[in-house]
Amino acid sequence: MDMRLKLTAGVVAVAALAAAAFSLRPAALGAGPDGRPASSSDGWAMIKPGAEEGARPAPAAAVMTPEQVRQRLFRHGSFAGTEPSGDWCVAQGKLGACAALRHRFEYYILGLGEVTVDDLRVLVLDEANRAHGHALAQQIIAVWDKYWQLRGHAWRNRFDQSDRRTWLPVFEEQRMVRRQILGADWAQAFYADDEARFQAHYAQLESGLPPPPDPGEPVPQMAPGKDPAAVHAERVARYGEAAATRLAKADDEWADWQRRLAAARQEWQRLQGATNLSDRQRRQDMADYVSAHFKPDEHLRVQALLRL
Repeated sequence: MDMRLKLTAGVVAVAALAAAAFSLRPAALGAGPDGRPASSSDGWAMIKPGAEEGARPAPAAAVMTPEQVRQRLFRHGSFAGTEPSGDWCVAQGKLGACAALRHRFEYYILGLGEVTVDDLRVLVLDEANRAHGHALAQQIIAVWDKYWQLRGHAWRNRFDQSDRRTWLPVFEEQRMVRRQILGADWAQAFYADDEARFQAHYAQLESGLPPPPDPGEPVPQMAPGKDPAAVHAERVARYGEAAATRLAKADDEWADWQRRLAAARQEWQRLQGATNLSDRQRRQDMADYVSAHFKPDEHLRVQALLRL
């Protein structure tokens, strides 16, 4: 990666943290009675308690064995060629609340439709037992049962994307029910990041300020003929004063790098033209020059650029 891109990326990454916005996704809002996320025509999940009333339950199918589920998903199904994501959150023989277990659960849940939720439960229990033994597997499957209960919860408050007045009631209900079902520790581990992003996004909208810039937009750069004050002002408007100051420092570091590299290139050209020196002496003199004018972590890059 170009050094200037490295310098800029580190600065923009800090500023772009403000751009994260919590999306009320189907998995966050819950699922319908069949365990699948409810959805609306605009892509935002809607919970409609009682919408399935009157539907006839499908006949219960025989639950597969763990090996049958593996064959169905990993050999013949959509999991072929993949590895489970997330983690079991077991350290030093103890299960601890962490977000990675939710990621592990969601990986398995992607198999719904190819197998039933009962089949998935059998697989999760067997996989956990193989990884950490019977006692911890029982603890993990207890969390799975609570998580699945939460995903199928019938929410009272209805979310309307176009009506911001509905957002907080939905959020507060979700936050409360998560803690009631999962317990405070697991709810915090599974949903703290989602909740923080939503709160930050909601506060930003309520403030009336323009949204943070798209991290994919190019950063305003200095260039010949550009007014430095105008570039700085645009950066302040996009990223704030602190980030703009760091970008200015990155510009200075980049300019210093270019100056030192140009001087090194001239020195190498001079040494190559010195007929009184052997090739070995030229290279030694250039190595000494690089050591004197560049940091150790810059040496390989200089040598590559100058083809030393």
